[in-house]
Parts: sequence; C-alpha cells; structure tokens
Amino acid sequence: MSHKVALFSILAALIAGPAAGQTGAHFYNIDKEIRFEGTVREIVLEPRYKGTAPFLVLRVEDAGGGKRYNVEVSPSWFFGQDIHGGEKVKVVGSLSEATGSVPTIIARELQLRGETFKLRDKRGFPGWQGGPQRKRGIRRFGSF
Repeated sequence: MSHKVALFSILAALIAGPAAGQTGAHFYNIDKEIRFEGTVREIVLEPRYKGTAPFLVLRVEDAGGGKRYNVEVSPSWFFGQDIHGGEKVKVVGSLSEATGSVPTIIARELQLRGETFKLRDKRGFPGWQGGPQRKRGIRRFGSF
C-alpha cells in the first residue's frame, strides 16, 4: 500500500507542474509556436532555471512591426556560435506565458547568417538534455 502512495505522489508532482526553480511559463508549448524575423539588439546571459547554467537570451526587434522579444536560446554552454548586435535572425519558437512588458519566445530553431540551428525537436524537447557531458551538438541546416 505504501508503494501506491509513493507512486501517486510522484505522479501528482509530475502532473502538478514544473520542477523546483522553474515556472510553468518556461515550458515549450507547440500550440503557441510562432515564426518571425528580426534584428538582434542585445545579447545577455541570464539565470533562467535554478541550479543550471545561465541561458543565452537575445533581445530581438521584429522586422515587421518593431515589436521587441526576449528570445531564450539555450544554456550558454550549448550554443557555441558568435552572435553580434545588429545581426538579422529568423526564429521559430513558442510564445511563453510569462508576464512582463516584453514577450518571451522559447526558441526551437534559429537562423543566423543563412545557417539554421535546431535547438529543440518538433515537440519542443531540448537538444541539451543530459547536460554538457552528453553534448551532441546543434543540428545545422543550410536553409530555414
């Protein structure tokens, strides 16, 4: 009987939501996926998840309407490409439910200088799962 209670507790915790230090707003939602082009205005490393490496976050201005987004790319150790302010990027990602003055996009694909970087799979699972010791590298493709 105690095994059933323990199993129920584990399942309830999984269903209830994110792990400690994370918020529900930082999970990839394929139903809220968008595409946009823009210009990188700022590059920052921010703590996003408790107990993990800082994330590379791009502050991007949308080319269409001048709207600004925070684009959450990946842990700093995973994305090994140089990005500069003023560069043009194309982003495929999930619009986060986080509140704030600037919407956050959790990137799944990022195109930079004609090269596409697959950061997450089509379901939104990150390519860096397992940590730096399991680093498989970013899948790259020539066009967006």
